Amino acid sequence: MWIIIYYIFSYAIFFYSITSMVTLLTLAVMSIRAIHRSEINVPDDNTVRYFLRGSPLTPKVSIIASAYNEEKTVIDNVHSLLGVDYPKFDVIVVNDASTDKTLDKLIEEFKLVETPYTNTLRVPSQPIKRVFRSTVDNRLFVVDKEHGGFKSDGINAGINVTESPYFINTDVDCIVEPMAIYRMMWHVVNSHEPMIGVGATMLMGNGCKVENGRVTEPAVAWNPFPWFQQLEYMRSFLLGKMGWSSINTLPNISGGFGLFDTDIVVKSGGYDPRSMAEDVDMLLRMVTYMTNSGRKFRIAQVPQVCCWTEGPFSFRTIFRQRKRWGRGMCEIISHHWNLFFNPTYGRFGRLTLPYIFIFEFIAPILEAIGLGFMIWLVLASKVNWTTAFVIFGMVYVFALVVTAVTIILDYTSRAVKWKHSVWSYLKLLIAGATEPFLYHPIITFCTLFGYVNFLTHRKAEWKQIQRRGFNTSTNSDQQTDSKEQQQAPAR
Repeated sequence: MWIIIYYIFSYAIFFYSITSMVTLLTLAVMSIRAIHRSEINVPDDNTVRYFLRGSPLTPKVSIIASAYNEEKTVIDNVHSLLGVDYPKFDVIVVNDASTDKTLDKLIEEFKLVETPYTNTLRVPSQPIKRVFRSTVDNRLFVVDKEHGGFKSDGINAGINVTESPYFINTDVDCIVEPMAIYRMMWHVVNSHEPMIGVGATMLMGNGCKVENGRVTEPAVAWNPFPWFQQLEYMRSFLLGKMGWSSINTLPNISGGFGLFDTDIVVKSGGYDPRSMAEDVDMLLRMVTYMTNSGRKFRIAQVPQVCCWTEGPFSFRTIFRQRKRWGRGMCEIISHHWNLFFNPTYGRFGRLTLPYIFIFEFIAPILEAIGLGFMIWLVLASKVNWTTAFVIFGMVYVFALVVTAVTIILDYTSRAVKWKHSVWSYLKLLIAGATEPFLYHPIITFCTLFGYVNFLTHRKAEWKQIQRRGFNTSTNSDQQTDSKEQQQAPAR
């Protein structure tokens, strides 16, 4: 009996691994082709800026950022958001009942005064107490609301206030590239079908040189934890999301920075105020709404870096982040199971969501079972070490090839814009070589912990990762850890 189980499990894992590698390779090829087409078909930044700035039909965009206890960095970060280059935009900062001096500092710095607003609850959120407008820069609005505890509740409050046809969901501690809105809106105005959302590449700002709220020199921090996450982000955006976008099946638009059609978001019910995976949940609800309404739509991904975020720098913060992501994955499958494997929803139902279920949700479970099975085989002296080393070597070499392709693509592509230093690329290579032994087991453990929390109905807690601040010459006094906060980190 045990022999039969052994052979069945061994062959199942073998074919699962081969299928996973072939799928990833196919997705990588699709992504490379999509980036190449972007280099050919999308004009350079100056041309995009010329046409959009000169057109009276250019849509207005609101940048919505939720803030909770951000007194140390909020002023510099809001100045950074206001420094974005786009002819028609405003910034809506949602103060989610901060207990520190976040609101006081905003009022003092930007000379905020209360302004009338239409109290229309288009999407669910905690009550809005008052809305301020800056007398220094009339593009800035600050919403003061009751505490929601989740970032999605703050974004919903911003949606209830905005009058723009499009909005960008971001975090108040992110650094946005000056040309970011131009790059994203170009896809909106040139689409033959309604563009319901546009994602953009995000990278880790850890270690980057920042001056006056702008990244002037990209780099990878010396702390090893951001190495791995930087590599993850590069693989996800350059070798994953660009591929899905090429067939109009982008599975999610990052909660750290993404552009959305305001009307479609409202008609889809807005963000789930209690979701631990608000970015995936929101996009799937938009897809569901558009499909059930019989309307065609597009979802695009921009290869250029548009936003920089600060990633976790310790096991503790990594654990919290990935535990939340694991729980969020369970929520997505539970709440949207009717879409999975459902041909009614086109390629999303037939391709993208089955891929997420089989190769992202199930993978950590199989890895844990495989580890236990391997331990049993070792104790029972039943391991065929030759076969084991061959299979491991095959998977390890494949992982190294994916890392190398990601770095080469980042360096050679004209669409990516930013180029890291030789030392930064060396750190990423080291991360890729050691990831299977050091980082990946940690991520698997944290993800499974999130699964357990969901299955045992533990109370969801959404806490922001601790921030050390960017390497900036303008706020060097902010390079200390901030206290824990109950908002979402960039995903």
